[in-house]
Amino acid sequence: MMSAQELEDRPRARDHRPLVGCTMGDPAGIGPEILLKALSELPKAATSTLLLGDPSVLRTAGQRLGIDLAFTLVGDCDEARERLMAGKDGPFVLSCAAVGPDLTPGQPRETDGAAALACIRAGADLATTEKLAGLVTAPVSKEIIAIREPAFVGHTEYLAGRAEVANPLMLFFGPQPAVALLTTHLPIATALVAVRQNRVLNKLRDLDAGWSRWFGVNPRIGVAGLNPHAGEGGIFGNEEEGELVPAMTEARTEGIQVSGPYAADSIFREPDLDVVLCMYHDQGTLIAKRAPGVSVNVTFGLPYPRTSPDHGVAYGIAGQGIADPGAMIAALELCIELSARR
Repeated sequence: MMSAQELEDRPRARDHRPLVGCTMGDPAGIGPEILLKALSELPKAATSTLLLGDPSVLRTAGQRLGIDLAFTLVGDCDEARERLMAGKDGPFVLSCAAVGPDLTPGQPRETDGAAALACIRAGADLATTEKLAGLVTAPVSKEIIAIREPAFVGHTEYLAGRAEVANPLMLFFGPQPAVALLTTHLPIATALVAVRQNRVLNKLRDLDAGWSRWFGVNPRIGVAGLNPHAGEGGIFGNEEEGELVPAMTEARTEGIQVSGPYAADSIFREPDLDVVLCMYHDQGTLIAKRAPGVSVNVTFGLPYPRTSPDHGVAYGIAGQGIADPGAMIAALELCIELSARR
């Protein structure tokens, strides 16, 4: 029988800690930098993370920043989970892509986009099969990835495709209230045509269900109007009365707490809203990106929690060590919180 001291000293199983995956993002952007900075500022979180990328890129970025996280290279995700359950700390690193030795921060190449996509693919598949409890994605360039993968229009759509989810919901946490999007990466002409009763009703259902699943409460949802002044009684357009109001009326019969439609330029002044459903991409992201604090991109509808800092690759400052990790820190903390509820 073990003595009390031996029991105290032995490695403790930590299967209650969810293993969260973090993609490195575009290796020529600020993704590796903000990821390493975030993990260095969140040592407890770092112990249960699996970094998906090129180990040499992460090591080089760490050396440039003077950050030594003592990575543990693993052969697959199962090894990382076994180590975590045995009480061994990460961060763990899984090699998902090889980036050429001539990598130059701020100067992206086609191969860098391919490497970034390989990491996203690996993370998506591991999270979908429940080997990862959640996924944090560092910024990538849609343009660079699309050179090899023309169908790629963003993380949200790509992750949904890998999980065979038809209608993911994009949200931004940080602004108060939070922001949700009816349509995401669509040309504005296409997005306007998509503002239809059935789509609005389904998004309200998805938003209510996702919020309830991950946060444990039903949200108070405000709907932003499509037209100036929310149509001004039909003077500036009839989508509000013809599409939004019928969808909201049906949603209320299902117990969804929804109000509006409000004029889009003043809805964020409305009190007592948890989240605003905006009609098209820039209508919502403009507010998210102008919020005084950091903003985190979250995807509802996936079988796992996915978060990301709400900013781009910032090639102009890549490799200089000056990128702010605040949004990545918030994304990592939120993903860990949600993963514990999965």
